[in-house]
Amino acid sequence: MALSFGTSGVRGLVTEFTDQQVYLLVSAFLKYADTLKVSSSVATGRDLRESSPKILVAVHQAVSNHKKTVLGCGQIPTPCLAFYSQEKQALAVMVTGSHIPADRNGVKFYLETGETLKHDDQAIFNLYLKLKDENYRAELFDTAGSFKTQGNAPVTDASADCQTMFTERYTRFFKGMDLSAYKVLFYEHSSVARDLIPPILEKLRAKVTRLGRSEVFIPVDTEAVDSLAQFQKWMSEYKADALVSTDGDGDRPLVVDNKGQIIQGDKLGMITSLYLGIEAVALPISCNSGISELKQLKETVFTKIGSPFVVAAVDELAKKHPLVAGFEANGGYILKSKILKNGEELQSLPTRDSVLPIVAMLALCAKEKITPAELTQKLPQKFTSSILVKNCPVETSAKILEKVNANTESTIQAILGGSAQTTSVNTIDGVRITSNTGEVIHFRPSGNAPEFRCYVESKTQTKADQVSQAAKEFILRLI
Repeated sequence: MALSFGTSGVRGLVTEFTDQQVYLLVSAFLKYADTLKVSSSVATGRDLRESSPKILVAVHQAVSNHKKTVLGCGQIPTPCLAFYSQEKQALAVMVTGSHIPADRNGVKFYLETGETLKHDDQAIFNLYLKLKDENYRAELFDTAGSFKTQGNAPVTDASADCQTMFTERYTRFFKGMDLSAYKVLFYEHSSVARDLIPPILEKLRAKVTRLGRSEVFIPVDTEAVDSLAQFQKWMSEYKADALVSTDGDGDRPLVVDNKGQIIQGDKLGMITSLYLGIEAVALPISCNSGISELKQLKETVFTKIGSPFVVAAVDELAKKHPLVAGFEANGGYILKSKILKNGEELQSLPTRDSVLPIVAMLALCAKEKITPAELTQKLPQKFTSSILVKNCPVETSAKILEKVNANTESTIQAILGGSAQTTSVNTIDGVRITSNTGEVIHFRPSGNAPEFRCYVESKTQTKADQVSQAAKEFILRLI
């Protein structure tokens, strides 16, 4: 079975990522990169999944056999690798399945210009299929797709340099910021960012307590948090001002405010944009529509879901506006423009980043001398909630979407009650239904895993949470 690209990068079952398939995939990427006449160096990194080290060995072998230098950055967050790639003008390959279950994994590619976009992915995939049909370098593998002889590809250790550059990106820009008034809990779990983010916060004088470290991979999804009760217990026990964390590969932030409530990723995006003085933003259609009410913004563009779509949109916005960024409902912040503030410079990083929204949120709180909960009260008062239904095969997801799209009126009534009516339907990505009662219910299959998502927007957080749970029950009935 051929691997395939999802919403962002290649994802699949661990069993599909044989040495041979990884080798073919990476070789296709390198051959595509050669057509663009780019770097002779490739930076690599991985998350903490049990399957990631083996996949990385195949990545290194493919790079070495392609006569390119491997800059091994080790166990690092995806944005850290992306920043190093950008600053060193190197290609990059990140082995990560992000937030999806441990029986799955993935590979993400970066050109010198940043993460590959959809047209890049299609070209890489076509080359991959071509190499697969040609049995490219078949002599290296046995019938199971494993290397006959384990290679020993030369790797230049770049881990310290990579981590230092990424850390200094934030400590320099925020160096005048004093976060000493804030007690911050960092939920470590199996995030590959767990040894990188706490020191950044501590250098900015925040009081940081680390909790919940795990040696077993935990698939934390920042859009479908299932550990809030534990977070609230910790917040009360430690009398903390915030709890922060990330997903598995560290490109999506997780933030809980001082009242024990999740600050949704799109609200973190608004906060970060306000702090940086951003003038134009791009974001997926699943995000909080309250962004359109921010007077600071001159233009807002809504895209299909997935960072490549947002990156492509911010590229277009940058042709018209000097200060441009994007973000997603999962909280990943995509900074297109270089920022100058208080005499310090923040380099652009046009790929999902979790560190900037975490630090910017605390920095804005410190600047205004308020709590995270008080800060979110200053944002447009539209509230979102999302749910995730796992173990929903692609075929089942397609049938659910088809039924919803064909019966939007009965769908709304089943979830909101008999008097509800559909006022508009948006099918740019999934099916997004707006009701006459002010609720928005957005149905969409995951692009990376056998999962089905539903995003809800309402006038209060309580109502948004109630509607999202009703939507989940509705989806489960369809399944």
